[in-house]
Amino acid sequence: MKIFLIRHGEAAQSWDQSADPGLSELGKEQALECFNTLDGNEDLNQFNLVSSPLKRAQETSLHFKKSYDKQLSLNEAFREIPSPGISLLERKNWLQEIFKKNINELEKPQQIWQSKILSTLKSFAEPTIIFSHFMVINIVVSTLKEDSRVKGFNIGTNAGKVAGQSIMHCHVHLIPRREGDVENPQGGVRSVIPKKQHYKRK
Repeated sequence: MKIFLIRHGEAAQSWDQSADPGLSELGKEQALECFNTLDGNEDLNQFNLVSSPLKRAQETSLHFKKSYDKQLSLNEAFREIPSPGISLLERKNWLQEIFKKNINELEKPQQIWQSKILSTLKSFAEPTIIFSHFMVINIVVSTLKEDSRVKGFNIGTNAGKVAGQSIMHCHVHLIPRREGDVENPQGGVRSVIPKKQHYKRK
């Protein structure tokens, strides 16, 4: 049985600007590209659709929902990490501190959230596509890898021989990342061409 976890496209506003923004124009393009990629490689009609109740996740699902006339089930288990008592203005700094922690160092509200994610995933008995958030996916990857040090990941596809593709079908690499696993992580997937890794942000 397959379960796809899809992070929402780019949000129209940042963490400290809105508690529930929709997608930006770029985010809408990303959502369409995501749909086209999966639609070309999977029988999407067999999948149930589940989403975080937040707008950016729901909007990422629209092409899947409309193209296959599917119902979208909203599930609180897959919403963004809870931050009780943290104001909108404080949330960005709070999240940056959360990113520095191991999963087993989370506070009780986040531990309950983590347990709910995992128990809900285990309850699925049919192929499912879940539209969710970075931290939700991070929890799942860390659990599957049995490594609480996972704090991020790179996602990449090798498309074509010149890009390193050796198996000629569509597949996506999910690479867990840990604090200090490389000297300087700037550039992420850009580092496949070393001179493209380090750049000045405008």
